[in-house]
Amino acid sequence: MMRQFLEEVYEQASNLEDKEYNIHFPEGVKRSDFLLFGNQVVCEFKEIENIKVWHQVEKLAVKGESSKKNFKRDFYNSINEALKKANKQIEASKKALNILDALGLVILENFIQDDLSVLSLIDAANGKMVGGLVNVDCILCLDSVNTFSNPDGSSPVRPAQALVRDTERSRKLCEFLDQLMKAFCEESSTPLLYGFNLEKGDQIWLTNTQGKYKKYEAKIDFELPVLKIEPNWKQRLAHFLDKWWWLIPLPAIFYDWFVN
Repeated sequence: MMRQFLEEVYEQASNLEDKEYNIHFPEGVKRSDFLLFGNQVVCEFKEIENIKVWHQVEKLAVKGESSKKNFKRDFYNSINEALKKANKQIEASKKALNILDALGLVILENFIQDDLSVLSLIDAANGKMVGGLVNVDCILCLDSVNTFSNPDGSSPVRPAQALVRDTERSRKLCEFLDQLMKAFCEESSTPLLYGFNLEKGDQIWLTNTQGKYKKYEAKIDFELPVLKIEPNWKQRLAHFLDKWWWLIPLPAIFYDWFVN
């Protein structure tokens, strides 16, 4: 979804696979996917869709009890490898295009339904941001196929989370991401809500007593933020007329008073 938006719709995105960029990338030099906002952001996109979750869970179950650290290392191996590759691609692209000060963005988008969620992407990305990825200033985690709901089952939402560092570069990139997400949601007619706290997320993969995979459960404790919808020009005009209606007759009143 996001890749298609960047390729076909978003005017602030340039596809680095276009022929005009071939001169910058000799054979063997890996390039990133997009330039965003002119040459200010180098973006690498990674779809998460080929992980055989059931196989990974059953393989780990056979090993028996393992530490949380080892579980994450083994289970998130595919995501971690994708992030390491993205880091190298961003570095190579900045050098090839001679834009060494450009910001580095990785977009992870989950396409695995029911057995994985954006929480898994956030968890894996957070670990890699702490331990490396020096050419990446932000990882944007998206999920195109799964939603979360309040405990009462209402108000399904599709969380998106940016993993950043406490640097000026990351803060600048977040400003660009705000523009990107607004445009993306507007194009897809999706309300954009702010104010989620994703620190309280739980996920678990369940097996039976024989170690056979059963299901994945994930939840986020949240309160639905207040939706702020910017009024269009007709709504703004109606609001203005409702509040300042008395201004309209003033020119005629002043003219009549002046003439008489």
